[in-house]
Amino acid sequence: MGKALFGASVDARSLQLMDEVRSLRQRVAELEAALEAAQQAAHEAERTAADHEPAVG
Repeated sequence: MGKALFGASVDARSLQLMDEVRSLRQRVAELEAALEAAQQAAHEAERTAADHEPAVG
C-alpha cells in the first residue's frame, strides 16, 4: 500500500507517518463512537426523567 501511495521508494519516515495517521484515524473513530453512545445515554436519561415527572394540571 505504501508503494502505491509514495512510489517505489518508501523511506522509514513516510511509513511512520502512515502508521501515525492510521492510528489517529482509529482513535478518532473510537472517540466518535464513545460520543455517540454518551449522547444516546443522555437522550435516554432525559426521556426516562420525562416519563417519571408528575403530570401538571
